Amino acid sequence: MQVAALRYQNTFKMSVVCCWTRHLCGKHLTLSRGVCSSAVLSKKEEDTPKKEWVTHHHEGEKMSWNAPKESVDVRHEMPHSEWRGLLHQMAPKKPVRIDFINYMQRGIDLRPSSVKKWWGNMQTEAAAKDQMYKAERVAALGFDLAAAHFVVHRGGRVRFKDAKEWVEQDEDGVYELSRHYEPGVYIEEVDASKINLVYEGLESMKNLKYLKSLNVSGCAHIDDWCIDRICSQFSGTLEHLDISRCTKVTERGIGALVRLRQLRTLNLAGLEGVKDVRLLCLLLRDDLPQLKISGISYLNPQTLEYA
Repeated sequence: MQVAALRYQNTFKMSVVCCWTRHLCGKHLTLSRGVCSSAVLSKKEEDTPKKEWVTHHHEGEKMSWNAPKESVDVRHEMPHSEWRGLLHQMAPKKPVRIDFINYMQRGIDLRPSSVKKWWGNMQTEAAAKDQMYKAERVAALGFDLAAAHFVVHRGGRVRFKDAKEWVEQDEDGVYELSRHYEPGVYIEEVDASKINLVYEGLESMKNLKYLKSLNVSGCAHIDDWCIDRICSQFSGTLEHLDISRCTKVTERGIGALVRLRQLRTLNLAGLEGVKDVRLLCLLLRDDLPQLKISGISYLNPQTLEYA
C-alpha cells in the first residue's frame, strides 16, 4: 500500500510539473513510461480520448495531450533565437522554380544576329498586343466600322460598299470615319499592305460579310495560320487576294486557298521559292476555273509535262 501511494504521489507531482511547464513555455513535454508513470496509468491514458490544447506561441496550432508532436523538417524552419542577417529579409518565401534558375544561368548572347532576333520577337509581341480584338470597339461601332478604324488608324486604307474613294490618313495622320454605329455601312475592300499585320489583327477584321478584296502584300508575319484564318472568315465573299512577298507562306497555305470558292484573282509574286508552287497553281485552276493567278509563270510546257 505504501509503495502504491508513493507511486501515485510521484505521478501526481510530475503531472503538475508538466502542466506548469506547458503553461509557461508553450511546448509539449511527454511523460516517459517506466520512469515517472506506471503501466496502469499509461494504459488508462491510452483508453481515454485525447485532449487538445492551443499553444501560446502559435495561435490556432492544436496538439494532443498525450501524443508527440509531428516531426518538422529543421531545414525549412529557423529557430527564433537564431541570428538573422539583412539578406534574410530578401529570401523568397516560396522556393524558386528550376526553369527560372536555368534561365538566369544562361550566358548573354550579344551577337548581332541574336540581338536582331530578340528585337524582332519584341516587336511581334508588341504588335500582337496592339492588334488584339476589342469587344468594346465592336459594341460601339459595329463590325465594319470597327474594322475600318483598326485598319486606317494603323496606316492602311479601306473602301466602303458603293463608294468610289478610299478612306485613309492624310499627310497629318488625320482621317474621317464615323465615331458611332451607322447602319448600312459595309467594307468592300481592305488594303493592309502598309500594316505590320499579325494573326491577332485578322480577328479584328472578322464578320465583314461584304468584303471582296484583301491586300496583305509584304506583310512579314502572314503565314499559313493567317491564310487559314482568311479562308475561314471570308470563304463566301472574297474575290481578290494579294499575298505577294509574304515569304512565310508555304505550300500548305497556298493549297488552303481552294476554300475561297469565290476567288477570282490571286497574286503570288515573290513566292517562286515555295515547294511545288507551279503545280499548286494548276490544281487551284482546276478546282476554281474562274481564278486568274498572277506573279508566277506556271503555264509552260515543262510544268505541264511535270504535272
